Amino acid sequence: MRHALLRMPGCAPALLALLLVWGAVPGVVAAQEWSGAGVQDAPHTDALPQVLTTSRLRQSKAQTPGTVTILEGELLRDLGVLNLWDAFRLVPGMTVGYVGSNDPVVSYHGTVAVEQRRLQVLVDGRSYYNASLADMDWTNLPVPIDAIDRIEVTRGPNAAAYGANSFLAVINIITRSPSDTHGVELRGTQGLRGDDGFGHYYGSVGSKTGPLDWRLSVNQRRSDGFDFRYRRDASGSRTDRTRNSRDGYDTLSINYSGELALGATDRLAVETGYHELNEKVDPSEYDGFNPITNPDITGEDWHGSITWHHEPSADRFFELQLYHQTRDRRQGWRASFPDPEAVLDDGAVPDGVTIPAFETDVNEDLEETRTHIEFQQTNVFSSTTQLVFGASYREDRYESDTFFNGSGETNRSRVFANLEHQPTPWLTTNLGGMWEDDSLSGSFFSPRGAANIHFSDNQTLRFVFSRAHRLPDPFESRPDWQYRGENVTPEELRPFLEGQRRGPNLSTASPEVRPLEEETITSREISYLYQKRMTTGLFQGEIKLFRDSLDNLISGVTNLGLNENDESRWDLENNVDQTQKGFELEANLEMRGSRLRLTYGYLDTEGRYTGERESDPERQRELVSLEQRLNARHSGSVAWIQRFGRGISGAVSYYFTDQLRNFHFERLDARVSRRWHLDTTMVELAGVYRHYLTEDPLYRKDNNWADQNHLFAEARLRF
Repeated sequence: MRHALLRMPGCAPALLALLLVWGAVPGVVAAQEWSGAGVQDAPHTDALPQVLTTSRLRQSKAQTPGTVTILEGELLRDLGVLNLWDAFRLVPGMTVGYVGSNDPVVSYHGTVAVEQRRLQVLVDGRSYYNASLADMDWTNLPVPIDAIDRIEVTRGPNAAAYGANSFLAVINIITRSPSDTHGVELRGTQGLRGDDGFGHYYGSVGSKTGPLDWRLSVNQRRSDGFDFRYRRDASGSRTDRTRNSRDGYDTLSINYSGELALGATDRLAVETGYHELNEKVDPSEYDGFNPITNPDITGEDWHGSITWHHEPSADRFFELQLYHQTRDRRQGWRASFPDPEAVLDDGAVPDGVTIPAFETDVNEDLEETRTHIEFQQTNVFSSTTQLVFGASYREDRYESDTFFNGSGETNRSRVFANLEHQPTPWLTTNLGGMWEDDSLSGSFFSPRGAANIHFSDNQTLRFVFSRAHRLPDPFESRPDWQYRGENVTPEELRPFLEGQRRGPNLSTASPEVRPLEEETITSREISYLYQKRMTTGLFQGEIKLFRDSLDNLISGVTNLGLNENDESRWDLENNVDQTQKGFELEANLEMRGSRLRLTYGYLDTEGRYTGERESDPERQRELVSLEQRLNARHSGSVAWIQRFGRGISGAVSYYFTDQLRNFHFERLDARVSRRWHLDTTMVELAGVYRHYLTEDPLYRKDNNWADQNHLFAEARLRF
């Protein structure tokens, strides 16, 4: 029998609205009246959370020029969130899909699936948006959940603060300060049932040495991936027969963080890290190559940053940040081709000569580096006016013989500013923007304006208008995608194929590339923020209404044809416009020892084909649908945390996503833990249970679990 919570898509909006109305009813608890002071100076018994990301200013949520969701690291750990990408199921309007278990995809308001290239992800100010293929590698983001202090998600375009590609939303992951993590911490999580190949092991040591606070941490994560996928027949179509899936991963990260006090006004923050990975890739993903060996991926990443904070006075401070990061991916395999004459040029084989089947080594190796320097200054002119401004320069380099026939680079210069002004106690205005000059796409400007009307210290109505851009990445705009055959056998074919670059089936085909322009989103938002102190707790709620116009979207297929049954297509073009509208709800109720959190998002999308290449209505509909593959009409979550005393706590969370690529996702999680405090030592034991309420695969038909019940054990030690 299906679980009662399956009816949640219909009752979630009503339940959240009821909570919001209940908190606003006069007489339940007396509201704090407006004090006559500015919002920053108003006396708050329970101040609204402070936000650091949205405008680059430290602001109360009542003053931010946009809707923000804050996920505390402690919340994620209490709920038993095992994978970083799963945390974003707690954000209204966000969806999580899987290309494979080692290739998750996170999006806000959906759009294209395989390479989610419209979301900016920052870690302590460093961008992890990949330079050449312009996607986000969530599996190899070297941030363990144990190290997270909080995650701030600006739900809407934010190119005014973080530049192009901050298109749909910005995720800023803020890690714990070394000064807060002195001592030793060990944590291990092991799968016992359902996903028994899962393991997460974390250890850190930190201390204070003179003026230096430091932390050294090691983190390992591994998983066997999904259990099975469906077999294919000779034509490449899926059958009802199944086989084991091969998409696990094993990663190791080592990170160092340090904060050095240089006096009363200066501080240096240093971070560096190393990450290595091994990912299994199912050979069926490369059917056209007939792989003889597994096309697995290995790689190494390095990053390092140094940030100088200077605060000469309480009303003026600046920071200068420099970071450099490298990303190296190696993927090679040996492939066989049973019909050599089909891939050789006409006339290469004399009449009457039979050429045997051959084998060759191919690869999809890719190296990327990024160097970024940025200056930012904040001036607080008064209790009602503050300004942040700055400039940055970034250089991205990439090298791949397969994708680019060598190397390339892009450079980007940026200037930005945001002014917050409170002309009256009941109104806060924000006006900001960023000017950018890109070596591939030219110059452009991204503006944002917001007006926040404060009905009281704890009630704000927000109006936001913003515009953002996404630039074509090098693989979209300047690809040279061919494979170079090496170590060809038999030897008589080497004069024809050895060392030559050809298409995926070693033909001489190459993609037909058209000039591409930047994508544009124009966003309009109205949101209402409410907070209420109740007799025994605190209620916070927020409602957002939005209408976004996405214009000039780049849609199409990048497929050079892997075999005779696979059509070769490369038809990228600025050819789709979308209008997205809907509403989102977020509510949080904290009582004594208890916390209840609810989210819901509704998204309605209308797409239109605007290109010139396709006259076939069916193909036009396909191109529009490609930009809606991660769109979910209904999504949401319910989470409850209860502390029972004597170190015992429990949590239950429920997540659902409806109409995501015609699949329905529902999962129920539960976590129970017990802590013991022994002098300076803390010991915690916990169990995490996951139950998948439907048998639908996770986004793709190949993503299947054999068991709908998963069980994990956790142990944590701190001293």
